Formats: sequence, C-alpha cells, structure tokens
Amino acid sequence: MKRLTIYTMLLAVGLLGSDAWAQQYQLPSGVRAGQHRTKEFHGTGRASFHALKVGQSARAAAMGDAFTAAADDINAMFWNTAALTHIERFEYALGYTRWMVDSKFFNGAVAWRYGQQTFGLSIVQFDAGTSRETTPLDPQGRFTRDISAGDIFINFGYAYKMTDKLSLGASVKWIQETLDQDKINSASFDFSSVFYTGFGSSRLAMTLRNFGKDQELVIPGSLPQGTSIAQPLIYTIALAMEPYGRKGDPTYLTVAAELVHHIDDRERWHVGGELWVANTLALRAGYRGRYDLGTWTVGGGVQKDLGVGRRIGVDFAYISFGHLFDPPLRVSITGSF
Repeated sequence: MKRLTIYTMLLAVGLLGSDAWAQQYQLPSGVRAGQHRTKEFHGTGRASFHALKVGQSARAAAMGDAFTAAADDINAMFWNTAALTHIERFEYALGYTRWMVDSKFFNGAVAWRYGQQTFGLSIVQFDAGTSRETTPLDPQGRFTRDISAGDIFINFGYAYKMTDKLSLGASVKWIQETLDQDKINSASFDFSSVFYTGFGSSRLAMTLRNFGKDQELVIPGSLPQGTSIAQPLIYTIALAMEPYGRKGDPTYLTVAAELVHHIDDRERWHVGGELWVANTLALRAGYRGRYDLGTWTVGGGVQKDLGVGRRIGVDFAYISFGHLFDPPLRVSITGSF
C-alpha cells in the first residue's frame, strides 16, 4: 500500500506538471527556496487518481481541451455526458495516447440514443509501464523484479434532452489504481448540462466531474489513522458557438472557451477552435492557460460519409512539452451507424 501511495504522488508530480513540481526546477522571480506561497499552492497534492485529470479524445485535445460546450459526438462521453443527446443513433470511439515517460492511455466508448434518452459506456486504461523494484538492501534493483503500475476507469453515462434547448446528463465511474499487487478501488459521479441560449448557436455547459467519497489510507507506522485523500474534483463552466456557418454546413467554424476549477490545483482556462472544410477535413488549435507544460495544441481530422447515417473519422492531436518530455501524441477513430 505504501508503494501505491508513492506512485499516486508521482502521478501528481510527474504526469500533470503541477506547480510544486515546476518550483523544484525553476523558482518564480522574487520567491526564495523554501518560501511557501499559500494562496498560489493551496490544495496542491490533496487528490488521488490523477490519471482522471488527463483528457481523453484527440479531437478535444487538439482544441486545447476546450471541449465541454463544443462536444457533439461520442467524445462527449469523456467530457460532458449531457452532450450525448446530439447523437442521432449509435456512435463509437477508440483512442490511443502516447503519454510521458513511456506511459500510454487507451480508451473506447459507445453510445446509443433512444428517443430523448442516450446511454453511454466508456473505458479508459492507463499503462504506466514497468520499473525495477528497489529495496534498502538493493537500491539499484539489480537482484529484484520488474513491477507494473496503471489505472482503469469504467464509466456508465446517461443523458436526457429536457427541451430543445436544455440537456442534462450524469454518469458513474468505477476506478481502480494498481501498483504491482496493491490496488485501490473507488467510485465517482459526473453531472453535466448543456443549454442553448437562443443567441445564435451559442450554448453554455457546466460539468462537475469526479465527485466521490474520500479514499482512506491505512498504512501502519507511516500515516496517522484516518488519513484520507480526495478524488480530483473538477468543476467547469464553458461557452461555445459558431461565428461562421452552422453545424451541418459544408464549412463552418466553432470556437469555445471554458474556466476550470480543480480541487487540488489553481484555476485554469482553455480556448480552442475547430474549422470544418467541405464536411471532410477538420483543422483544430487551442491554448491551455496557467499550465506549466503543454499550453499550445494543434491537430486535425478527416471523416468519410458512408451514407444511410454511417460515418467514420480519424483525429489526431499534438501538444509540445518542450525539451523535458517527448510530445504526447493522440489518435482517435470515431464512427456512427
């Protein structure tokens, strides 16, 4: 269990580029080593299951994660369940992410609409790879074994179209985090909405993700009894619209922006855009504000209409992490029938 806690802390530091991590290497001007900036870092490190904060879907990533209000297809299963009501019949998605330090994400989702209701299922697997076990007697791991780590999330979603302007959604997630033979299991809920304002095509969206019970850790001799860690609760309010054209036109432009509040980190913001050309080629770009790594994003996609409501598409996204890590690369395949 102690190794699992250490691994969770490493995810928070190494994978997500938190401020505490950045401070270890480069202190902001006017801040001395050892000085604590209470307002800036309040809450950092409080949460567990940090892989939940890594966004899925190449389409969303290419738009700088500004996807909460822009979601209108199967990718809504990862961002805003309420937006699943845009699906006409049945849609599916498969995705792959080459993440940092040789780690990987795999995801899949399906959704089916029945009348005013839409039902969805998604699975996300995080593979952190293997590393050599070390002990006090063998700190180099020369005579020990390889250990593996990772996470898996299974999400069941439901969306209902209340009116022609308002949709509501909710989902429940089963979560498992693993380090070698140690495992932590938990569950969380997502709640979401999409509201069309009546001003052009503009819509507002709000989501509350990863709402669940704190996870209690029992490590004799290491932590006080009753020590618990919270789930990475995320609240988002977002806006999207088409300043040029309308959805379904051969060519149209979608722009989106959102504010994101993390329970264990500072507030952040995302902006992004998507231009469809001839309903076949998509060009995307975005910016993620107040991140230490991976601010600018670009990507694109192509789709083919197969007729009778059938469609297949491929999307990709690229994010530069500078010289510290190889750039993450995301690829997704989506389709409908």
